[in-house]
Amino acid sequence: MATQDTQQQFGDYLKVLRQSRNLSVRELARRSNLDAGGITRIEQGKVSPTLDTLKALAIALEVPPSDLFTMAGYVIPSDLPSMSTYLRTRYGLPEDAIASVDEYVQKLIQEKGLNPDGPAPFEDETENPDKK
Repeated sequence: MATQDTQQQFGDYLKVLRQSRNLSVRELARRSNLDAGGITRIEQGKVSPTLDTLKALAIALEVPPSDLFTMAGYVIPSDLPSMSTYLRTRYGLPEDAIASVDEYVQKLIQEKGLNPDGPAPFEDETENPDKK
């Protein structure tokens, strides 16, 4: 289930994708065979798209469906493949290129103090139900 923040973030992301392709809401609706009002409500963060809606939008926007699923909150970071696996599978990069990208990502993780495993339980929540 998507949170209001996830809905708004996805709506913003969808709007940017649509505008970057110089599409009006009506044109995206036509290309995706969806209701223009529904697309507007998604972009405004008022509703969460269904999986079928995400698939239709991905085809119309010419982006991988997995990108939209992830942005809409249907995939959690721990379910994603490793960077190496993704680069090897998606782009067929040679091992030396993958090692170079992985080295750069590790450097960024250290510089920014990021946890590559994502937040600990409730770390990104506003309230921990166990503390009640």
